[in-house]
Amino acid sequence: MSKEELPNKIVELDQLRINRNIERVCSCDRRSFMIDTTNRRIICHECGAIVDPYEAMLEMATKGNRLKEQVEVLLEQRKQILDYKPYLLVIRELERSYRGKKTLPNCPRCDHPFYLEELVSWTGREFADARIEAWEKEKQNRNKNKDG
Repeated sequence: MSKEELPNKIVELDQLRINRNIERVCSCDRRSFMIDTTNRRIICHECGAIVDPYEAMLEMATKGNRLKEQVEVLLEQRKQILDYKPYLLVIRELERSYRGKKTLPNCPRCDHPFYLEELVSWTGREFADARIEAWEKEKQNRNKNKDG
């Protein structure tokens, strides 16, 4: 075989090919990313495609408004949690049902109506619990005397 002749068996090198006409693998509008620490990859949470790390960082930097919105939602939730006071739920419900209506709440013991404006003094829970127990015992004794 001379230098000017081509060999009979041409060996192709197929280890690396460049194709510049392929579309992006992931074209999701609102992408969120998962980081695969085992394989050191970034994956689109929406479609599961592998995303170039540079592209993911660039998108997160330029589209930071979503992060800002999420932080604002979290701050609002934090405010609601801090403002939540379970001991005020009963008072809020009383106020809601009292406002604008022509009805009054009834005393849970004597069943007589009263104005919320009459609630002007407060008592410690221990004292109130002891008083309620005494009232219930007295009520039971009255019922026994009626029956017996």
